[in-house]
Amino acid sequence: MRDLMMLWAMILFVPLAISNRRAAYLLWGWTAVLSPVYYLYGFMQSFRFNLIFAVIALTLAVIKPQSKNSPFKVSPAVVLMSFLLLHGMLSIAFGYPDNSFNETLGLQFFKSMVFCLVMFMFIENREHLHALFVTLALGLGFHGVLEGVKVIVTAGGYRITGIDTSMMSDNNHFGVAMVMLLPILYYLTKNSAQKMARIGFSLALFITGITVLGTNSRGAVIALGFLGFLFFLSSRNKLKVLLILAIPTVVFLFIASDSWFARMDTISQAGEDTSFMGRVVAWKISSAIALENPIFGGGFHAVQVQYIWNKFKYDQGFLWLISTPEPTTRALAAHSIYFEILGDMGFVGLMLFVTIFINAIRTGFQIRKLVLLSPDRLKWAADMANAVLLAILSYLVGGAAVSLAYFELPLMLVMLMEILRQYVLKEATIIEVNRSALPEYQGDLN
Repeated sequence: MRDLMMLWAMILFVPLAISNRRAAYLLWGWTAVLSPVYYLYGFMQSFRFNLIFAVIALTLAVIKPQSKNSPFKVSPAVVLMSFLLLHGMLSIAFGYPDNSFNETLGLQFFKSMVFCLVMFMFIENREHLHALFVTLALGLGFHGVLEGVKVIVTAGGYRITGIDTSMMSDNNHFGVAMVMLLPILYYLTKNSAQKMARIGFSLALFITGITVLGTNSRGAVIALGFLGFLFFLSSRNKLKVLLILAIPTVVFLFIASDSWFARMDTISQAGEDTSFMGRVVAWKISSAIALENPIFGGGFHAVQVQYIWNKFKYDQGFLWLISTPEPTTRALAAHSIYFEILGDMGFVGLMLFVTIFINAIRTGFQIRKLVLLSPDRLKWAADMANAVLLAILSYLVGGAAVSLAYFELPLMLVMLMEILRQYVLKEATIIEVNRSALPEYQGDLN
């Protein structure tokens, strides 16, 4: 039944994509974050949904290029992301051989970066930006709502394992991704034109909050607490934010099992937790790989390649001051976006990666300043910039303990932030020009 439903959906979506280049791009993004094959078991499971819409969108971008009036210009964000893509490809070339992750993960990284770098060809104004937010919410929100409902109806008994056909392949990755989704849903509850849409996104926000807690991921819970703190500080209506944070938390704590509380209690005992100290071992090995390969690193997920793990497992890297247990014989994941990039792409790759997000955060604050020129007209832009800022900051905190460096969403949000900045800059310039034409404004200038 699911496969037949998806077949009928494609019969509708493919002609829509062919007739509308922007729809093709949004469907490309939607299938990337949704990963529909996870829910299929029959003849549609091998269908390349994402590739089809990517090909259609890129073909239409060549045949029907964007308007000449597009406000988008090459910026530091584009340059930095282009360099990161190039550096990632060079890491494959100069990294350790016989690494199967170079092919699989390298291709995924390449596709995600291409999606981001061509975003300006499809997304140009407020309506387009809002549509992309809705697309991300519908894709990721489907997972968040579905898993959250399962947690609720089983009274906390359901165990969330993640979406194994995507980057959200375990509960920890999934939990951090859902934390990033929350600011996007909150923005849509405030800025959607239709009342039913606002109600729907509000309900999704509530259920997804429960989903985060239901992942049993300590990293996700820490990221959620950090997001809640930032929400409270940045909100104009702090009572409303307190209610939004408190209601799903109270509901979940009411149904949570004793094992959940026991697991969360280990957060304060990290130094005695064997699971956490095992991650520190992986950090040591990742740093040792980077010290031997400081420019290009060892290649994608080098630390997870068994012979590379064996080569470095007794090296301390630059974390030699931290005492850790005997390394396992089986290669482990890096368990940190920072050490993941460090081991995969070296110190140069880590510098590019961190700089990209620092620039995005700086861009968010620039947008908030530009909005002050016309707070009524551009209030939505401040809300969107805040949502992206909160999502990125949550990722940078929650990602410190999960291997989620190549997740599509934060990279998408970086480019979305830059497009938003350039659109707001153009609008602010128009506002200033119009003001200068007013007699009273000219009198002030004199």
